[in-house]
Amino acid sequence: MSDEGKHFVYGSTAEERQYESTFLNVEEAHKRAQQALSEYEIKPETFVGLYDAKMLERDAKEVGRLEGAFDKSPSKIYADILEAVVCEHGELSEWFGPKSQVIKTARFDDYINKIDMVVETETVGQQFSHLALGVDVTFGSRDLHEKFIGEKGIKANIVSGKLAEIKYFHSDRQHFTGRNRRVPQVVIGVEIDKVKELGLLWMNRRNKELEIHPIQVTILEEAALQLETFAEFAKNIGKPSLVPILELELQKIKELLAQKKALGIKGLKNDMVFEEIKRNLLYFTNP
Repeated sequence: MSDEGKHFVYGSTAEERQYESTFLNVEEAHKRAQQALSEYEIKPETFVGLYDAKMLERDAKEVGRLEGAFDKSPSKIYADILEAVVCEHGELSEWFGPKSQVIKTARFDDYINKIDMVVETETVGQQFSHLALGVDVTFGSRDLHEKFIGEKGIKANIVSGKLAEIKYFHSDRQHFTGRNRRVPQVVIGVEIDKVKELGLLWMNRRNKELEIHPIQVTILEEAALQLETFAEFAKNIGKPSLVPILELELQKIKELLAQKKALGIKGLKNDMVFEEIKRNLLYFTNP
């Protein structure tokens, strides 16, 4: 896929070299991440006329309240950095395939629905599929556990016959603005030490190395394992309408994984966040 039409553009080789550093300046990386995420996130004010003004005001106040109380721990800082890199190189480096774009969600959907970004993929006949991603970089965390089996987590949604919903969704390619319902949702992440390595490449504008970075395979493996588990769970508890939606995304991810591995790209080894995801999936073995 050419750079034309992408949300993000590469810097030149000369530009890349002037940013070279041998260690990650976390403060600078986080500042860049926040700027990138703020620039590309969906803006609720563009929904004026589509949503009631009182609803928009109420949602904005709730976002402000949550931001004031939001976790400012080191793990949140590294999660922001990972999120920014995935947003950019998920599309620029085609981590999710050449026909995919990465859509950064509004803060409302980030805080309330635990959806950090949406991967939109063009399928046969100019149709589009979507996969909602939540990002985590800590293992043993309550937040990661809540995303899976909390009161409003993925398991609770499937039990209720639902998938994720993005309230403030916009797609340039689909020319659509509004709610996006019944979206498969997964959690992706890696350990903080691996985010540091990734962040250094990102800050040094080492785009060629990011194109073949093993994190892309790990993310896809995490997504595939979850989608397979969720589809089986939906079958077992009698929610058959969800199964084809989950299996469609699963098939897409499996095909993409095969392509990546055929190119010699391998995943990260012994990542503790991936292991924590696997442990949480054990809760889906029984209703």
